[in-house]
Amino acid sequence: MNPEKNKRIEEILSSLDGAERAQAPSFFYTRLKARMEAGVPQPRPFILRPVYIIASLLVILMLNMLVLLGSSGSADETITEQEVEQSIAAEYSINTNLTYEMNQ
Repeated sequence: MNPEKNKRIEEILSSLDGAERAQAPSFFYTRLKARMEAGVPQPRPFILRPVYIIASLLVILMLNMLVLLGSSGSADETITEQEVEQSIAAEYSINTNLTYEMNQ
C-alpha cells in the first residue's frame, strides 16, 4: 500500500485516542425514571378525540342523506336526449333539420 494512505489511516485512528466518554447531566437518569414511572399521557389535540370524530362523521352522513333525498324528488324534471340536442342546436344556431345527400 501507499505510505501516504497508511499515514492518513493512522492519523484517523489515532484521532480517537484522546476522546473521553460523554457524561450525562446531573440527575438525568433520576428524572427520566420518574417520568417513565409517572406514565402521564401527552394531551392530544381536541380535534382527534373520538367524540369530535364521531360527530363529524355523523354530520357528513346527514348531509349526504339530505343531498340524496333532495335529488331523488326531482324526477319530474327529467330532460330527454332530444331536448338536450335541440337546446344545444339552438344555442349554437345549428339547423338540425338539414339532410345531407351523398352523390354516387
